[in-house]
Parts: sequence; C-alpha cells; structure tokens
Amino acid sequence: MATITGFIEKIKFRNEENGYTVLSVTDQSDGDEVIMVGTLSYAAEGDMIQASGRMIEHPVYGEQLQIESYEMKTPQDAESMERYLGSGAIKGIGVALAARIVRHFKADTFRVMEEEPERLAEIKGISERMAMEISSQMVEKKDLRDAMIFLEKYGITSNLAVRIYQAYGQEIYSVIRENPYRMAEEVPGIGFKIADEIAERVGIRTDSDFRIRCGILYCLTGASTLGHTYLPREELLRYANQLLGVASEHIEEHVMNLAMDGKV
Repeated sequence: MATITGFIEKIKFRNEENGYTVLSVTDQSDGDEVIMVGTLSYAAEGDMIQASGRMIEHPVYGEQLQIESYEMKTPQDAESMERYLGSGAIKGIGVALAARIVRHFKADTFRVMEEEPERLAEIKGISERMAMEISSQMVEKKDLRDAMIFLEKYGITSNLAVRIYQAYGQEIYSVIRENPYRMAEEVPGIGFKIADEIAERVGIRTDSDFRIRCGILYCLTGASTLGHTYLPREELLRYANQLLGVASEHIEEHVMNLAMDGKV
C-alpha cells in the first residue's frame, strides 16, 4: 500500500457518468509526477490530494497508483497555499497575485480568506468587492467538495451529485439521511429506483412512509407513460405491493393520504 500527497496538475480523463478519473499528481515529497486512477466524485486541477492504494504497472500507460481511498487536503504551508491559489483554482487570482496574498498573510492566508475576507483588500489590486468574491469562491469550492465526497459514499455519480448539490446546497446532508425519496420528485434524473438504492445504503426502513408514498407515485407515473389516465385502486395496490414488498393495507392508507394532499 502506497500513500502519496500532492497537487493535481492535470485531469487526463474523467467519465462523468461513474466518476472514473485519471489524474496527474506532483508528489509533494520528491516532486515526481504520479499517475493516479480511481473513482473520484470531485477533484479539480490545482487541488491537493492524499491518496492511498496499490502501485500497478499498466501494459500501455506504465506505473499508476490505483486509488483505494483518498482525502482532499487543505494546503497548510505558505508554499502550498501560493501554489494552490496560483493554479487558477480561484477565478481572478493568478500567480503574481497569489504570491502577494501569501507573502502578506503567510500561513494565515486561508483563514483570512474564509473568515475575514475584507482584509484581502489590504493587498494591492484587490478591491473590497473582489475580496468578497474570492472568499465566496473559496467557501463554495470547499462546500461542494465536501458534499461530493459525502455523496460518493452512497454510490451517487458525479453528474447526479452536482445536480443534487445545486438543488439542495448544504441541505443535502439532511435530505440524504432523512428522506432521499424527496429527490425523486425534486431532482431531474433521479427516480424512485435510484432514491430507493440510496435509502437502502443509508439504512432507511423498507416500510418507511416516505418510501411507500414515493413508490405509489412511481407506479402511477409508470402507468401514465404507457398511456393510462388512471389505475383502478386494486390494480395500483397490486403493483405497489410487488414493487415495495409492503402489506397492501399500509399502501392503501398512503393512497388515501396522497389523495388528501392532492397528489393523486
């Protein structure tokens, strides 16, 4: 098992559907280039990564680190901070401006950018408005990265993860843990089946009220795509029972509740 920490120089390839990524990383310990491969829900050029895995020899592309676990790191020393800021990761900051910022705030740079962004205006070339925009980008990138890594644990692909984050922002944590079935109604591209898979991974019970309601709506929507304008109650109960594996009396109760809510 090898562990390498360094900056992502280039994303060589990324499959947006499953997150499979090939990236070039500069090893912080010796400056050598290391090619890493693995499923990374979110990683961008300029980010710092600490990855562990097995070194393998690809017959065509040579030596690679096959990532088994990874963590996105926040640069801690002045040199790493300057490199990160000058990489283009934050719009509006180039190499020269990054150097001025870090030279002024030293190891306190990132804390100032996140907690006291108005102080960035102390740097020549940064207005108060620009200072707030830089801070907003820093916070947004950190929040998005944390959210993508969290969603990856539940098998959510990069494309869907971005859509979920755009829909809920920091609310994603409570949505995933408490009622992922909300996404079936509110996020394009996520239907009952995907929400149900996520709910199972989270540990939500199969007789959850949220699951039964979502399953009923899924059955009705499926019927409508086949040209039906309604389903007889008994037929709906039979379909929902087959889908959910829940007693018909529980399903019937929720059909009535959905009717009262104007959903069916």
